[in-house]
Amino acid sequence: MHEDDAGELASKSLSFAVKLIRQAKMGVNDEYMWSVINLMELRGRPLFTVVGTYVVSNCTKIGFEDVDFGWGRAAYGGPAESGVGTEAGLSSFFIPYRNNNGVEGMVVPVCLPPAAMRIFRAEITGAIENGSPYLHSSL
Repeated sequence: MHEDDAGELASKSLSFAVKLIRQAKMGVNDEYMWSVINLMELRGRPLFTVVGTYVVSNCTKIGFEDVDFGWGRAAYGGPAESGVGTEAGLSSFFIPYRNNNGVEGMVVPVCLPPAAMRIFRAEITGAIENGSPYLHSSL
C-alpha cells in the first residue's frame, strides 16, 4: 500500500482493511520468511513509528495452549494484562481459545484509547449486523 492509499483505507470499512490483511498474509511463503529473517539478521530489527500505529500479533500458532508444566495443558497462553508492549494500549494479540465444549477459536483482546474504541465497536457491530464474511465466531 502506498502513502496515497492511506486516505482510501481510512475512508473504507474495517472489513475492507481485514480483506487487505488476509490478502497480504496469503502472499507470505517460506521463501519470503527466510528473506525477512536474513535481512533482520544483517540489519537488525527495524523500529516502528508509534504515532498512529496499532500492532496486532498472531499468537495462535505458537503452541502456548500445549505447554504443560506438570499439572496439565494450559488453560490460557497470552499476555497477563491488556495494553502491554512498548506503548501501553497500542497492541493486541490473537490468542487461541478452547471453550468448555472443546470448540476451538481465538480471542482478540483489543485495547484502544476511548475515542478509537467507540469507533471500533461501531465498526464491529455494523460488520456483524451486515453479515460480513470476514467476521465470524463459532464460540
